[in-house]
Amino acid sequence: MPQLLTLAEMQQAYLELLEEFDALCRTHGLRYDLAGGSLLGAVRHGGFIPWDDDIDVCMPRPDYERLLELKAQGKLALPEKRDVISNRDRTLARHFGRYIRRDLGRVSEMAEDHDCPFIGMDIFPVDGLPKNDRAFRWQCFQIRQLRRFLLTSVEKKGTSRRGAAAALVKDLYRPLLKLIGPYRIAARLDRVCSRVPFENVEYVKKNNISYSVELCASDDFIPFLDEIKKICMERLGALPQVVELRNQEKRTF
Repeated sequence: MPQLLTLAEMQQAYLELLEEFDALCRTHGLRYDLAGGSLLGAVRHGGFIPWDDDIDVCMPRPDYERLLELKAQGKLALPEKRDVISNRDRTLARHFGRYIRRDLGRVSEMAEDHDCPFIGMDIFPVDGLPKNDRAFRWQCFQIRQLRRFLLTSVEKKGTSRRGAAAALVKDLYRPLLKLIGPYRIAARLDRVCSRVPFENVEYVKKNNISYSVELCASDDFIPFLDEIKKICMERLGALPQVVELRNQEKRTF
C-alpha cells in the first residue's frame, strides 16, 4: 500500500519530482514549461499556491512525442520507483502523460481506485491550431465532448462535480462508456488534439492575436523588450503583449 502524505509533504514530494523531471529534460534536450496554477504559484508566491497539491507542466507536441518514444525504447534514465505513464502503453487513460512516484499514493474522491493511485506531475502536450474559425470551433467541440466522456468513464458511480442530479444522469450512460473503454476514448481524444502540427500559427496570425509575455517588475528580461518583440515576430509572426505582473502582497505593480 503506497504511503499517504500531508499537504506540506506532498508539495515537497512534487518539488522533488519537478527537479527530477527538469534534469531528465535537460539530459534529453526536451522543452517544457510550468503550466496553470504551478506557473501562477511560481510567479506570485515564489513556490506553490498555499493550498495547491500538485504540479502541472506542458511540452510542445514534438518534445512530448519524443519523451514517450524514449520511454518505449527504454532509453529514459528514470530514478528508482519513477515512471512516465500514458495512454500509449495503456498505463494511464488520459490524453496526456504523467511523471509518477510509485512509492507515494494519492486518494481521489472521484476516480476509480485503479485509476493511477500514485502522485505524479501531469504532462500536457501543446498542439497547433486550425487555420480557420469553423475548424477551430469543431475541434474545440470534439475535445470538450470526448474529455467529458473520458472523465465520466473513469469516475466512481454516483459522483459528479455538478451535483446529485448530474451524477444520476452520468450513471445512466457510464456503463456504455466503460464498455467502449477509457483507453479507446483517450486515444481518440489524443488524435483530435494533435490533428494540427504544433508549429502552425496561421490562426493566430489571421486573427491578429498577440502572445502574452508576463514579466515581473524586477525581471531581468525587461531591458530586452525589443529583442523579445523581434523573436516573437520572427518565430511566431505576431507581436507579444507584455504584461507587468501585480505584486499581490504590496498591492502595487
